[in-house]
Amino acid sequence: MDRRTTPTLSELLEDPIVVAVMARDGISRETFQQMLERVRRNLRAQQERIAA
Repeated sequence: MDRRTTPTLSELLEDPIVVAVMARDGISRETFQQMLERVRRNLRAQQERIAA
């Protein structure tokens, strides 16, 4: 991870501390990414409703 730039989501999800916390909480990377995709779809749908 380049310390001079903002880390990407992929970089954050590879960070050993993040991996350890997610494991402790019983959250897999795949589950987290699926949740983010649902949020992204819901926000996009909400924006489309507002624009219509």
